[in-house]
Amino acid sequence: MKRALTILALLAALAALSGCGAKKAPVTITNDLGAWDIHYVYISPADSDEWGDDLLGEDEILEDGEQLTTEIEVGTYDIRLVDEDQDTYTRSDVEITAEGYSWEVTLADLD
Repeated sequence: MKRALTILALLAALAALSGCGAKKAPVTITNDLGAWDIHYVYISPADSDEWGDDLLGEDEILEDGEQLTTEIEVGTYDIRLVDEDQDTYTRSDVEITAEGYSWEVTLADLD
């Protein structure tokens, strides 16, 4: 009986640890919009219906030439940026690999 409980405890521990190994990768957004500041950055799983929280936070903006780097789990995501005039820049179904992902946002990316 003791041996069965020990085996069950080990299996439970292995199951718990297997979820902890999710790989994260850097995602870097660079503002190359010229005179336009980015006020909101959203990254959400591609299969989500909601954008979630703004990664810049309440008091931050991304001025021309500045970068934001964040770490997210490897997977497929949608990314949306909103500038000071509420113009949006969206990339859908972006594959974030272990090497990470970088987006230098220009006016050509305007939705």
